[in-house]
Amino acid sequence: MSEVRENGARSASPESAAESESSPSPAVSQTLEVLEDLLERVEDYNSVIPDSVTSSILQGVGVDNQNSEVTRLISLAAQKFISDISYEALQHCKMRGGGKEQKSKSSGRDRKYAMSSEDVVVALSDQGLTVKKPPYFAN
Repeated sequence: MSEVRENGARSASPESAAESESSPSPAVSQTLEVLEDLLERVEDYNSVIPDSVTSSILQGVGVDNQNSEVTRLISLAAQKFISDISYEALQHCKMRGGGKEQKSKSSGRDRKYAMSSEDVVVALSDQGLTVKKPPYFAN
């Protein structure tokens, strides 16, 4: 199957490489165990976005969901998405120099950043979303 070289590393034969490429996905029982473990962890986690807000939004778009675990998973996914967007927008703001230097009593100098809508637009475009301003938008 595989050969051992002088340095101890193994090299796979073409037959074993073909076997690993065509290997099926994990067994259904393993997938169910992972899913059950995830749902148990989610059950005790408090999301920043309340379940009631997520349920209201889901009902507003026509999703009738009675399972609180699914609602909590959607809340966590939304929280992660918002967190990623805000982090990317802050990084873009820092790169363009959008901060104001202010002297603080406790430390030498602190920077306060003012993110603009342009920073958010760039962060959203990194995630594959396009934002276009309406013609009457005033910045």
